[in-house]
Amino acid sequence: MAATPIRVRLADGAESGLANIVQQYLEQNLDDSETRRQRALGLRGRVAMTATDHEITVTLDFRGEEIVIWDGACEPLQASIAGPHRALLGLLQGEGNPLLEHIRGRLRVRSSLRQPLLPLQVHGLMKLPPEERGRRRVPGYAIVAGIVAATAAAVFLLLRS
Repeated sequence: MAATPIRVRLADGAESGLANIVQQYLEQNLDDSETRRQRALGLRGRVAMTATDHEITVTLDFRGEEIVIWDGACEPLQASIAGPHRALLGLLQGEGNPLLEHIRGRLRVRSSLRQPLLPLQVHGLMKLPPEERGRRRVPGYAIVAGIVAATAAAVFLLLRS
């Protein structure tokens, strides 16, 4: 089966370091996995990522076969993720979950009522596959607790929006 191409590009005028980092991470993650490319094909919408400690925002515009990265917040937004630069990089590197980080108070995650799970779907493009996270097996109760926490967070975000 031929690989599905997904173009990741910077919008005209996007020059920030954060925009370049996001572009590089997305390109690498999508190049490494057909599963991620298939997930990206199904995504539509805009997600703003703001590094609050550097006062810089980029917008990821998911258009199916193309992802465009803009400097600044480009309305209309379907979701936003804000927090310290280091926490955002952790998400990009697949080390964190946006909803869990929101619950812990490290990130501020918001979603529209029409696309409440967009931050989690974007996270699916970034998260590390099990073999890269280590060989540690997750106990069943931890999986159930994670599902309950994610569901509660999704309901909380829906009610808050």
